[in-house]
Amino acid sequence: MEYKGFAAMLELSAAAYGDNLPVKKGREVRFIDSGKTGIQLYMECVGKTVYIAFRGTDSARDWATDFRFCKKKIPYDNTASKIRVHGGFIDMYKNPEVRDAIRYFLPKEAEKVRVTGHSYGAALAVLCAVDLQYNFPEKDFEVVLFGCPRVGNRAFAQSFNRRVFKTFRVENGNDIVTKVPFAWMGFRHVGIRVAVGPPRLPGAVSFEAHRPQNYYRGLLRSQGL
Repeated sequence: MEYKGFAAMLELSAAAYGDNLPVKKGREVRFIDSGKTGIQLYMECVGKTVYIAFRGTDSARDWATDFRFCKKKIPYDNTASKIRVHGGFIDMYKNPEVRDAIRYFLPKEAEKVRVTGHSYGAALAVLCAVDLQYNFPEKDFEVVLFGCPRVGNRAFAQSFNRRVFKTFRVENGNDIVTKVPFAWMGFRHVGIRVAVGPPRLPGAVSFEAHRPQNYYRGLLRSQGL
């Protein structure tokens, strides 16, 4: 994917933060706002391609979810699996207001599914993508993540990368969220890392680098703009 494509997916991620979405002729658009979980996501169907964009951390409840560093078993109900994921993320995603709503919107005739998100939304995008791929393996999946935290352990990352191999994890400089939960706790990143912005330095962290607008600036600078 070219940087222009990353920018387009970042714009979709930003759309999930807003309440006033543009009405697009010939496109089916839906905005899901789960009162029980606080999760918001933007879904759009264009021809046989479905776009799913999750809103990022935007409330005290979201931050509390981000920092629940416990682990929980998946795949769903498979207690024999070695896969573990962030307990807060999976609890929120599995709520019927979120998971069932996504499945209901997904057309049977859809051939391509494009999933994206920023921050907490990127973590939810990871869980959504692998869940949909498991249940709809005939569809073509592509995922673009911005400022994504680590979502699961090594077994989860390996399983995810096999199933959803077209996954790009964009990291802007020393974005603090991309460094948690910590690797020493057993968490691992998924996807192919795409670095933008200033050089990544050991031990350095930045809250400013995490902002969506600074990801956009980082993408532009990577293109010499």
